[in-house]
Amino acid sequence: MKIKKAVLLVLISILFNLQAAAVVGLCDSVADIQAKQESVKKQLDQNSNELSGKMDEINQVYQKLSDLEGKKKETEQRITQTQAKLQQAQQEKKNRVRDAKERLCELQKRQGTNTSLSILEKSTSLTQWLRSMIALQRLQSVYNDSLAAVKQSIVDISQAKEQLQGYQSNLASQERQVNDQKAVLDSQMSDLKKKIADGQSEMKQLADREQQAKAMEEAQKKAMEEAQRKAAEEEAQKQQQASNQKQQVQQTSTKTVDNSEAATSADNVSGSKTLTMSATAYSTEANGMGTYSATGINLKQHPSCVAVDPSVIPLGSIIWVSGYGVSVAGDTGTAIKGNVIDLHFATVAQSMAWGRRTVTVKILN
Repeated sequence: MKIKKAVLLVLISILFNLQAAAVVGLCDSVADIQAKQESVKKQLDQNSNELSGKMDEINQVYQKLSDLEGKKKETEQRITQTQAKLQQAQQEKKNRVRDAKERLCELQKRQGTNTSLSILEKSTSLTQWLRSMIALQRLQSVYNDSLAAVKQSIVDISQAKEQLQGYQSNLASQERQVNDQKAVLDSQMSDLKKKIADGQSEMKQLADREQQAKAMEEAQKKAMEEAQRKAAEEEAQKQQQASNQKQQVQQTSTKTVDNSEAATSADNVSGSKTLTMSATAYSTEANGMGTYSATGINLKQHPSCVAVDPSVIPLGSIIWVSGYGVSVAGDTGTAIKGNVIDLHFATVAQSMAWGRRTVTVKILN
C-alpha cells in the first residue's frame, strides 16, 4: 500500500508539472521542441536564401535604372545638340535665301531686269555672251545646290531629332517598367524580412521553451528516482516486517501445543479480551487476490492470517478464533468493519467450505 501511495504521489507530481507546463506552453517534450526548431530553422534558411536572391534581383534593377538614367541624360544632351543644329541649319537657310535675293537684286540693278538680254547687249561677241550666260547659270546652280543642301540638312536633323525623341520615350517606358518591377521586389523583400524576423523570434521562444522543458524533464526524472528510492526502502521495510511477522507466527505456533485442539475449545485459551464476531473466509488463490497482506505477510508462505478492523483489533495482535485456531491479525479489507473478520485459507475450496460463521475471538496479546 505504501508503494502504491509513493507511485501515486509521483504521478500527481508529474501531472502537476504537466499542468504547469501547459500554462507556459511547455506541453511538448524536448524532442518535440527540437524538431520544431529544426523545422523553423529550415524555413528561416529558405527565407534567407530567397531574400538573398531578391537582393541580387533588386541590385540588377537598380543597375538598370542607373543605366537608363545615364541613357536619358545622354539622349537629352543629344536632343539639345540636335535642336541647336536644327536652329543653326534653319538660320543658315534663311541667310542663304537672303544672300541669294540680295545678289539677284544687285545683278538686276547692274544688268537690268532682263539679265540675259543685258548680257547679250554688253557682250562683244557671241562667245563672251555664252561664257557670261554659263557663269550666270553656274552661279544660280551653286545657290540652288547650296539651298537644297541646307534644306536636306534641316530634314535630316529633324528626322534625327524625332528618332531621339522616340528613343527618349522608349527609355521612359522602360524606366516605368523597371520601377514597377522594383516595387514588386521591394514588397517581396519586405515580406521576407518580416518572415525572417518572425522566424528569429520563434527560434528564441523555442530556445527558451527548450531550456524550461529540459529543466522540467530533469525535475521529473529526479522525482521519479526519489520515488523509486523510497519505494525500494519501503519494499525493504515491508520484507523486514513480513520476516518479523513470520517469526512472530512461528513463535506463536511453538507456544500453542495443538492448534486444532485449541480451536475446538475456548476454555483452553486465555486472552485479555473476548469478542463474538462474524467470520468470513478468503484465499490468495482466488482471482485478483494479492500475495501479501496489508502488513506485508506472504500469505502463500504463511496462510494463517486474519483480516480485521484495526479500530476493533489492532494489527499485529495474536488472536485465537474458534474453529480456526491461533493466528495473527495481519490484514485488512474494505468490507471488514466492526465485529467482522475475514479468515485466510490456503485454498479457495477451504475458504468456500468455511462460508460465514459466528465465532469467538480472543485477543492473546
